[in-house]
Amino acid sequence: MSRVRVEQGILEGNERRGVLRYRGVPYAAPPVGDLRWASPRPPVPWAGVRDATEFGPVAVQTVDLGLDLGAEPSEDCLHLNIWTTSTDPDARRPVMVWIHGGGFLNWSGSMTDYHGSSLAQRGVTYVSFNYRLGAFGFLQHPDADGNAAVQDWVAALEWVSRNIARFGGDPDNVTVFGQSAGADAVRTLLATPGARGLFHRAVLQSAGVEDIAARRAPGRRERLLAASARFCEQLGSDDLGRLRAMPVHEVCRASLTAASVMPPPGQVHTPANLVWAPTEDGRVVGEDFSCWDPAVPVLFGHTADEGRFFVRPTGPHGGPPGGVDPARIYTRETLENMAAVLGGDQADALLAQLTGTPYEALARLFTDAVWTEPALASYRRFTALGRTAYAYRFDRVAPGHRESGMLAFHCADIPYVFGHIRPGNGYDEQDVRVSETMLHAWTEFARTGVPSSPDGTPWPAADAAEPLLTVIDAQTRARPLEIAPVTGLIHTLRAPAPAPSSAH
Repeated sequence: MSRVRVEQGILEGNERRGVLRYRGVPYAAPPVGDLRWASPRPPVPWAGVRDATEFGPVAVQTVDLGLDLGAEPSEDCLHLNIWTTSTDPDARRPVMVWIHGGGFLNWSGSMTDYHGSSLAQRGVTYVSFNYRLGAFGFLQHPDADGNAAVQDWVAALEWVSRNIARFGGDPDNVTVFGQSAGADAVRTLLATPGARGLFHRAVLQSAGVEDIAARRAPGRRERLLAASARFCEQLGSDDLGRLRAMPVHEVCRASLTAASVMPPPGQVHTPANLVWAPTEDGRVVGEDFSCWDPAVPVLFGHTADEGRFFVRPTGPHGGPPGGVDPARIYTRETLENMAAVLGGDQADALLAQLTGTPYEALARLFTDAVWTEPALASYRRFTALGRTAYAYRFDRVAPGHRESGMLAFHCADIPYVFGHIRPGNGYDEQDVRVSETMLHAWTEFARTGVPSSPDGTPWPAADAAEPLLTVIDAQTRARPLEIAPVTGLIHTLRAPAPAPSSAH
């Protein structure tokens, strides 16, 4: 039966190939008018039966990338979506809640890449949701609640906790997982007091680990405060009442202007440039990202060629820049500039280790500085804190991605995790088997807290004495945590992590 009663009223979804789908379900009141930059309020009840067959509006996008978001953007965006094969409250299925990426600037929980039928068919109750983006989600203002998007994440998890049993889910076995900015969101929730007890496992894909090693002052909070000041200056007012009355398109334009998306001359954009993001404030988000519930295990990792999503063989993210030859952008000078940005005092030593064309060297530097070394630092932090964690690296290169030169790029793992791989369009039967491996590992982690291979072999936990990680490829296996020269040089830049305290 496709009708389900939740706290606010009755929902009617639909069914496809045995999977029940409930879309556009409000988990909070619309954050509009006086609720712009306010903590999310409870959703408004409805009379009768609410149609839950279509996705609700997605968050206002900071910039139009021309992608199919599943619905039109609107400030009234706080909706979630559920895929399940059971509405029996006694089913007690593991729950997996996805937090989408997009640099906290774009994207949505309704994009096709994040549809959850394959996960539901594995016995999981799957949830995706939208949250406020850009300045709408992260503006810091003395008269506003702050970290609004973080509060959206908590509100979604609270709704799940109260209602998910009606969709066959177990509110006492919830896994939050996300990729890129979504992984940063998951890591933030580990340090968010209001989220404690609302989830029980965490998956961080391609982010959510340490900041880049070469990062010096100002810190994330200082960068966000500066961006918030630029935002108000752009709009000509710092009065919250006036800002709340500003048209959406004006707020969006100021959000983009203050976002630090455009790199300085002679450089290329990195995700580390972004400023609209969660930050420790001692109120919504705690001051120490290390102090999470020891009972919550973490699965974390990255892809082998993350940087190629941003510095692409055809030109910067988005395709060839106005028809300009990428060789004019990915030059030795650009490489040297980015080595200084990402390598600090080790820039010259890094340049001596980086081989191949300027493009290949830049892509390697980008990957190792922004993902590989921070993941290594988190591996060591997690083991020092005694946390249960499982590390992986996604190495699989589909035939189409090898031909394009994209290799195992940032986002390449998503269709494998969601079971969207079919032979053709650049994939083959081997990719289907890799997808089977990842689907099994992710859902077993959600079910038991331990990822495993389809044959039942558990993946190794992070261990300081015998560091291992699981490498996902045609043959997925545990391998020693090897530190390549470029990663090692970058790692020398990192200040030692604080020693664990008794509060941990």
